[in-house]
Amino acid sequence: FEKFLSDEDGHVRALAATGLASMHEVRAVPVIKGLLSDPYEDVQEAAVAALSALREGVEVREFMDRLKDKNPTLRRNAALLLGSIEADESVGALGFALKDEDVTVRQAVVRALSALKSEEAVKHLIFALTDEDPHIRASAALSLGSVGGQKAREPLGLLLGDADDTVRVSAVRALGMAGGEDAVARLIALLADHNGFVVATAMESLGMLGGAEAKEALIGMLGSDDREIRRTAVISLSVFAGVEEKVLPLLRDPDWAVRAAAVEALGKLAREAASNEIEKLFDEEEDPAVRKAIEEFLDVR
Repeated sequence: FEKFLSDEDGHVRALAATGLASMHEVRAVPVIKGLLSDPYEDVQEAAVAALSALREGVEVREFMDRLKDKNPTLRRNAALLLGSIEADESVGALGFALKDEDVTVRQAVVRALSALKSEEAVKHLIFALTDEDPHIRASAALSLGSVGGQKAREPLGLLLGDADDTVRVSAVRALGMAGGEDAVARLIALLADHNGFVVATAMESLGMLGGAEAKEALIGMLGSDDREIRRTAVISLSVFAGVEEKVLPLLRDPDWAVRAAAVEALGKLAREAASNEIEKLFDEEEDPAVRKAIEEFLDVR
């Protein structure tokens, strides 16, 4: 297997690294490390995964030092590996690497810090919210949504006003994951945002958070002129009790995707109560996607 690590075919090199890891050949660690600077990214990824599986043969200090290597590819893969093996002692070095000049390295560092999940890692992820690159800010926001806890809520709230729409979408989704007392109010305020993707994501997050305020706000979006907003509202409401009467009229919506979403939502909300209306719709419906949703509803019933 070791000789295949230098094969001219990148797929073979990647498979060789994976094979050595599955054989638990710790002796192969020194040669697998050479693939971390391979020309092909999929081979590098295979090397990171293999080294992670062979954790006992990996010296954490060595890869902390590689965060300062001249080669940005090695810096990036060192960060990914440190996160993959959950090397808690590397948090400080990873935090310093958030200042790296190469954006791909900083992206890898954010991923690593997210995997570590410690209080110190969260502090560094909050710092990453100020990165000049919007992709880094977005990635850090999503990471904080899952691991940041209470400390992440205020920084995420500030990011809701970011100039980049993608960042704001990530912040909205992260706030839905993180929750908090004022999260619902902040998300409701975004239902009037100029960007439809931000609005849709806010609705999805409100569905995750639940509560009477979120429910009423989502019901209010059922009358939107935007078909995608109506569809998202229906889907988001499918986790709330007592909304079937509000969703039933959407079975006659002019857009097929909204009608299909209404059928699926009513299947979760009030199967028996909605069955007569959905059976009537089946006789009239011409769209194949909606008919399929109706057939699935009736089959389960």
